[in-house]
Amino acid sequence: MAKIALFALLLALLACLVWMLPVLWELAVAGLIGGIYWIFFRIPPSEH
Repeated sequence: MAKIALFALLLALLACLVWMLPVLWELAVAGLIGGIYWIFFRIPPSEH
């Protein structure tokens, strides 16, 4: 549930950025792709 909330927050922030500065839509797309990977698919570091 926390991952979905974090993803929704990221999506809202990127949408706000594009709403204010439409020129930065490519940055928002790259941020969305990176955010999806980081939130859902990254392997957490192991504790040593």
